[in-house]
Amino acid sequence: MNTLSETHQIGANTREWMVGMDTCPPLASHRIKLTGISDGSYGFSFVRHKPDISQILACFSGWGEVLIDGQWRPCRAGEAYLTPAGKLHAYRAVADHDWGVCWISYDERPGNPVSLAAAQPLLAAYDARPLHDAVQGLYRECVGPNDPALVHHWTELVHLLGLRAVRPYSTDERLWRLWEKIDADLGHHWTLGELAGLAGMSSEHLRRLCQKQLSRSPLEHVTWLRMRRAASLLTGSERRIDAIATAVGYENAFAFSTAFKRHMKRTPSAYRSNG
Repeated sequence: MNTLSETHQIGANTREWMVGMDTCPPLASHRIKLTGISDGSYGFSFVRHKPDISQILACFSGWGEVLIDGQWRPCRAGEAYLTPAGKLHAYRAVADHDWGVCWISYDERPGNPVSLAAAQPLLAAYDARPLHDAVQGLYRECVGPNDPALVHHWTELVHLLGLRAVRPYSTDERLWRLWEKIDADLGHHWTLGELAGLAGMSSEHLRRLCQKQLSRSPLEHVTWLRMRRAASLLTGSERRIDAIATAVGYENAFAFSTAFKRHMKRTPSAYRSNG
């Protein structure tokens, strides 16, 4: 389909609500370049020949058309158009039909995909309604009160709901299954050997996969999960700091506070007070 011209066209009657990492810095931690909602009307049309982004485009109402294997196919409510970086993708609204979509664009890097690692664009079953609500909540918070704690929580929801769409098509599902298990028991003192055993691979293979997909070692990612959980508990609960330290795998509040300040640039008390 090289006859298709590069096109980035919103259309005269399309309405959009968008949030980017420039105005919402927490998105950058998940390499989300831009997320938004589009009520697409005829004229809403995009063609990208060699995009530097991967994208989730999920339909919540109406229908439009997406390019799959050189053919235009309908994309209806309950479906998502998943497109990897570097591969031609295209989508458009059609005459006399509105097309409601919510979407996430990821900042991809060569050899280190953050989202979809499929060889070509694909159409997948996906309920877009939770993602729509999360993107809407993030947008309203960013243009309204802009409370740091709520922005953080909305960002995490957008990120996790995006993962739900691409998980079946990621390079190695053993990793995300591993992190689900670890996230459910952050109080345990995990070792590299235990992580590798749960993932069903050698420690060295796990290290290489983590470095490729996350740009951090397995144990560094465990720490990242702990800091994310701690930040959520600090702003979303009244637990004592020593109780939070235990919940995320630290033997005492001092060790936890030191680690938290190193990663979050603020003490737990300051984070709780200011978000």
